[in-house]
Amino acid sequence: MIEDKTIFDEIKNNISLMCRDGCVGADLAAVIGMAIEYKVKSVCVAPNRVGEVWPWLENSHIKIISRFYINGTINDDFMSNLSEQISMSFRDGADGAIVFMKQCDLQKFVNEIAGVRESLFFNKSFGVALCVDDIDVFDWESVFDMLATMRADSLTLFLENDTGDKSDFVGRIFAMLNASRSNWSGVVDFALGQNILRIDQVFRLIQQIKPDTISETEFFIDNDNV
Repeated sequence: MIEDKTIFDEIKNNISLMCRDGCVGADLAAVIGMAIEYKVKSVCVAPNRVGEVWPWLENSHIKIISRFYINGTINDDFMSNLSEQISMSFRDGADGAIVFMKQCDLQKFVNEIAGVRESLFFNKSFGVALCVDDIDVFDWESVFDMLATMRADSLTLFLENDTGDKSDFVGRIFAMLNASRSNWSGVVDFALGQNILRIDQVFRLIQQIKPDTISETEFFIDNDNV
């Protein structure tokens, strides 16, 4: 539960929810109820759940974000299908979309999205999600340049497999916060699941290095923590 975690008291104005695909029916209704109670910033759901949660959230200030995944070849057929699914989620009530992908797919996606970015995301937020462990400490400026090229509104960083003390997670976040992003003015958010230690580490680093950005940062936590 949120109230059981001290760090959540400190980031209470930055909390968003990541509703897993298996959260449906009464469980989903309960999670949305908690989202409203805690006045979270956003709720990220699978595209087929957007229409279900929209009636509960339409009179709140909570944004509905649909999420999509790139798990294969990026070509014209894939992009056409992805664009249609994103458009449908917007018609169902989503305020924006996040596309999860591997860093190795980012440049190809930039090339493919360029032609439809403005029309597809008109008046909607457009975000990209990447795994922190995919990005070397010297690659952040290149990543930010690609985000600028496709005019992404946000970058959401997630951690797929935490190797504990063997991980260079803190170093990668430190490098990200210190990298130049002169061409990109978007927001960096985090989807760190139930990993309270990593959420705390990120929050402390932002406070130390870029305290002026903390008010815009969102921490997506799993619905299991609610």
